[in-house]
Amino acid sequence: MNRWQLPKGRILAWSFIPVLVGLIVYSGYRGTVSNSSSDVPQGVMNESANSANEIPVPAPQSTGGTIVNVIKPNQQETHLDKITQERQFERELELVFGQHKPVAESLELKNFPSPVEGKVIRNVGNYYSKAFKNYIFHAGIDYALSEGTVIRATRGGKVVFAGPDAFLGQKVTLDCGEGWFVTYGGLDNLRVQEGEVVESQDALGQIGFFPGSEGESDQPQLHYEVWHDGQVQRPS
Repeated sequence: MNRWQLPKGRILAWSFIPVLVGLIVYSGYRGTVSNSSSDVPQGVMNESANSANEIPVPAPQSTGGTIVNVIKPNQQETHLDKITQERQFERELELVFGQHKPVAESLELKNFPSPVEGKVIRNVGNYYSKAFKNYIFHAGIDYALSEGTVIRATRGGKVVFAGPDAFLGQKVTLDCGEGWFVTYGGLDNLRVQEGEVVESQDALGQIGFFPGSEGESDQPQLHYEVWHDGQVQRPS
């Protein structure tokens, strides 16, 4: 019977083998899990951790599709402030350069009123001239005024003529733009010269003692003409 008995040391050695194998298997499993976790990029892990704190904000459409910008909560307030400032700046530009900018009105006959309130001696139209013994077209309005009366421009413009005229004494003609020309005749002591730019109500000269338009009246008078695109106008 004694020959089938094993030494106690050998029995302990064989009983320890399963434990050692279990430890080896467990260590290999832990190493595999560790390697799998290390293969995940750090950026992906950070994105997953922060995805709950990010707010997607759609940007304007583009030809390639919709572009989405991602703004974190701590950046949202700054982003909204920037948008508000940009919209305010756009409104200010629109007020200066957009549809709110005043549009200049085209000139009309009403923009050339009579420069004085004197008695009308002769109006626009044909009349019979005793001096010429024929009908003559009168292109303006003659107002009876006192000698020395200061005449002022009804509208600003560039002086294209300032000097003597065979029929009107001293006269001044202004180019007011857009095809409008105004002539003031029967003047003296001219205050402007050719090439000068004058403003509305600037003094042009004074009524002189000239024997009237076409030399048929001894009454000092203002001869006032308004033309537009080569056509005589009848100012009111």
